[in-house]
Amino acid sequence: MSITKQSASNINLKHWHALYVSSRAEKKVMQSLLSKNIESYVPLVKTMRQWSDRKKMVEFPLINGYVFVNISALEIDKTLQTKGIVNFVRESGKVAVIREEEMNRLKQLVDLGYQIESDVSSSELEIGNKIKITSGPLKNIEGFIINKFNDKYLLVQLESIGKSIKVKLPEDILLSTES
Repeated sequence: MSITKQSASNINLKHWHALYVSSRAEKKVMQSLLSKNIESYVPLVKTMRQWSDRKKMVEFPLINGYVFVNISALEIDKTLQTKGIVNFVRESGKVAVIREEEMNRLKQLVDLGYQIESDVSSSELEIGNKIKITSGPLKNIEGFIINKFNDKYLLVQLESIGKSIKVKLPEDILLSTES
């Protein structure tokens, strides 16, 4: 059986995927993948931690137990042979593919460390609405309101893996795209 030109080109096409990894191994797995020339990403957030004798800024994974990789079909086995990886995140029995725009949204949210205080108490925005941010560093990013906390926090959904990220935004910079 021969491989057609179209299927041969699809083998080399790279897509973003999410990996389940061992507990607290996200950074180590990412470094191992990078050493194998596999593009990988762990969204990290800095948090101030207090111990009895000192305070320190510490980086933690935003989504515990996940590492994201941008690989072709030819790199699947090489990826799975990395110490600390449990398996690929699957959707309907198939390895889940994460859209490029969702990865860009995730990276942008993490890179900007976006958090704004807001005192808005009433809202036209409802859970389930698709929204678009109209100003600021995240302008034109779209997402879905998954939940609201004190009318200040929204959860942005990463549809491909079913994970959400809590982002604090003022509602006056959000536009409902529901018709």
